[in-house]
Amino acid sequence: MHPKLLKKVHDLKKEISGLLINLDEEILEREVKEKWNFYPAQKKPVFGIAEDGSVNKKHYLGFYLYSVSGYALGKRSPDDDHWLEEILGEINVSFIKNTEFAESYFKLLMFLLEIKALIKLAEKEKPDVLLVDGTLSGRFIIPPPKTKWFINEEFSGELANLSGEFIKDLERDLFKYDITVFSKPIKEKVINKLIERFGNKGKRKDLLEATLSKLAYFEYFILLHHLFYKLDWNPIIIGVAKTSHDTQIFQKSVPDIKIFQHFIKDMGYSEVQYIEDIQSKSMMKEWEFSEVFEKRASEKANELKEIQIKFFYSKYHPRTGISLIEVYENAKLETIKPSDINDYLNYFSVAGYPFVLRKADKEVRITNRDMERIEELLNLKHEIKGREGLEK
Repeated sequence: MHPKLLKKVHDLKKEISGLLINLDEEILEREVKEKWNFYPAQKKPVFGIAEDGSVNKKHYLGFYLYSVSGYALGKRSPDDDHWLEEILGEINVSFIKNTEFAESYFKLLMFLLEIKALIKLAEKEKPDVLLVDGTLSGRFIIPPPKTKWFINEEFSGELANLSGEFIKDLERDLFKYDITVFSKPIKEKVINKLIERFGNKGKRKDLLEATLSKLAYFEYFILLHHLFYKLDWNPIIIGVAKTSHDTQIFQKSVPDIKIFQHFIKDMGYSEVQYIEDIQSKSMMKEWEFSEVFEKRASEKANELKEIQIKFFYSKYHPRTGISLIEVYENAKLETIKPSDINDYLNYFSVAGYPFVLRKADKEVRITNRDMERIEELLNLKHEIKGREGLEK
């Protein structure tokens, strides 16, 4: 860092106390505690599994090398030495040209693998509880990949319509492959269709990936539909998030979770609210699915839009902070009380956090060292990155 820029840190230090919000002045402790239900959670034994995912990438001149994985695990009791697990993954290259959206695309693939791993393990083991890392509502706010992310040409929706023709193939082979759209049978069908439609131009790798990315989006939402509607024993589905930007409860300039974190020291939970009750119109737009998916899989799209998710803030263990908890309101189950959810999470917790989520995060993580090893195995170590001469 240039010394001139570093000087700004010293300038900021002098006035930072005035910039940071004093929560004790902004809201009364009494107001916060009025919205908190004090409840000393007790360990309630229950069989649960958790999921997590990871993604890492390296950018070269003209393409990305990426690795993405999804992992699910659990065990039937704390004394059981045998971990049940399902690991799925993909290592591939991407020709995405709009680097601004590379993160969104790879995150979509990670979410896809997480949910598929969770479903596959769940259907084998039939757990009572499924734990999702992060919010459930956040799994719906995924932008559909655009053709312009991959190709600097206009196709006027042709690729989206073409990709919609393969939704039935996806549904048929949904659990046969880690990422079904990248399977050889699907890719061959898509390539043949592209050549049929665009001639030799259809052989281009960027054209193929643009089409497959849309199919990956369809595959992801078909998996979400399966998670919420096709598990015949109706497990409790819970999302656990350590952060949130929501300000709906206190209507202050800082997030509700930070306010609860500041004032609440005892275990308990806030009042239950429903996602549908607080969604602004702008947020609801983010829940819309691509036009092609709504047309080709209208029943699934409509059912996904009808999903109800309730949420509350929770301190379920003496050693944990405040978490945002989201729970799928399954019409086939009796209403699950926040106190029950806190009891389950307390049971799963070691050192203040659900151990299955902590272990999933550790096991699935793809490190920079992993990427360097993959790079070496693929003989890409000396591939041009475009930053030669700048990197130390």
